[in-house]
Amino acid sequence: MPSIRLLAAALASARANYTLPRLHPRAPLSYREQELRYAQHHMYVDVKHKLLYCAVPKVACTEFMRLFFRLKGENQNQRWKGDPHFRQDKPLFNKIMNVTTATALMNDPTWTKFAFWRDPAERLLSAYLDKFANGKRYSTGSYAVRIFKDKHMNFSGFVDRIASKNRVRGKPDGLHPNTNPHWRPQRFMCNMEKFLPAYNFVGSFDHLGDHAEKLLRALGLWEAYGAAGWTKALKRTVVDKIKGAVGGGDDGGRMFQKNAAWHQTTKMKPENHDLYTPELLAKVRRAYAMDYEMFDAVGFGGDEPASGANWGDAKYAGRQTMGGFDRAFKDDHGVRAWS
Repeated sequence: MPSIRLLAAALASARANYTLPRLHPRAPLSYREQELRYAQHHMYVDVKHKLLYCAVPKVACTEFMRLFFRLKGENQNQRWKGDPHFRQDKPLFNKIMNVTTATALMNDPTWTKFAFWRDPAERLLSAYLDKFANGKRYSTGSYAVRIFKDKHMNFSGFVDRIASKNRVRGKPDGLHPNTNPHWRPQRFMCNMEKFLPAYNFVGSFDHLGDHAEKLLRALGLWEAYGAAGWTKALKRTVVDKIKGAVGGGDDGGRMFQKNAAWHQTTKMKPENHDLYTPELLAKVRRAYAMDYEMFDAVGFGGDEPASGANWGDAKYAGRQTMGGFDRAFKDDHGVRAWS
């Protein structure tokens, strides 16, 4: 059995030697005006470092948003450490790009496009605990009242609403491209269903610190932007060096050092959480079948990051083109399903 020191060295070596995968040759992907508008505040771009990021709520997006402000030049004044969500100067894709430049960027192999995904059942539970069960800590109140107008809503009732069929665009029920972003299928975020073949890095929430370090090391950005400065220096134990304590030396402060441990204790796997009965968990997994299909198609869910390369295979090509980014608003015959 290898020693802890040897295991830590092997993990560090794997992170240091990781390289971004090459994507398969494919037909160009073209943006439409409505697709660019739909991206809204979920796509971040850094022109200097040629980075495009799809921010998926409840998948550590706050920290990655801070990273983009740090890359933008706020490394010295520390402003990047604040709450990034309501800043007016966010480097958003649809503000910086038009249809022509967005199309060129998405097809440019010198740009890195990345996203991080999370098990849909786990992500839904996280959204409920944050926005419903603990909603009183927000000035706008619980989402049960704010969105669903039901102050008595529990987790089972929430699942019933999001798993229901909904053909009225203004209602919060169901899962579709206009669903609240905190539990919207990840397949729809940033028009991922169409543009996933252009993404050469898809990291996992289960390996947050490790995958973030691999990405930044592959881009040559880890030492300057990821290895230090994120938190106060913390004393690292031997266990820390194995469980998510990646990079940054013993002085601490690396990206996700502070909240990687927090995520590990609060993400609570659905199979083990009191709010999930086996029947309720099965219902959620059926409702998010479109996400699980996408995960399986690109080989997401292992120890290593994935890419969108296999999403371009013929098996999935029809789903990408049928109705374009509006696919969920049409039935199996391509007829618009919304009233």
